Amino acid sequence: MIDTENLTKKFGALAAVEDVTLRIDEGEVFGFLGPNGSGKITTVRMLSCLISKTSGRAWIGDYEVGNSPDSQEIRRMIGLLPENVGLYSNLNAYQNFDFSGRLYKTPKELRSERIEYFLKVMGLWDKREQPAGTLSKGMRQKLAIAHTFSPSLSQLTVLWARRLRKALNHFLQPP
Repeated sequence: MIDTENLTKKFGALAAVEDVTLRIDEGEVFGFLGPNGSGKITTVRMLSCLISKTSGRAWIGDYEVGNSPDSQEIRRMIGLLPENVGLYSNLNAYQNFDFSGRLYKTPKELRSERIEYFLKVMGLWDKREQPAGTLSKGMRQKLAIAHTFSPSLSQLTVLWARRLRKALNHFLQPP
């Protein structure tokens, strides 16, 4: 669940986001629509705890955006795929996942198991040793999509793994 009350972000005199109040229930699909510069990305970055809010309040589940301990938990829960994919081009596909897993202190054995799973689901296991910067744009996007579903490789449950596989299989099938 996502709740906001009068969420605002200002950059100097410019109000990039002003008084956004919304509620998105668990399981609900929600999309931000609007012209360039209307604050969509800024709102998502605030909710993801990547930038601070100027005023207002927001919650992701029981965690409050802007509360330092809660912000860490929110970052662990959210997988965000920005337009410019944040992969390390000099690291291979496997190493990109491994790096993130280490940041979240995921045990090595579990990390290895989950990395293999995600790379296989995305059809990238055979490319695991190839530097991310040399992958095609489509392969980099697939790698990034899988990466967003695993902010903390240790938090992936079997149920979510099955849902992810089913969703990705549907998503990746040609029309």
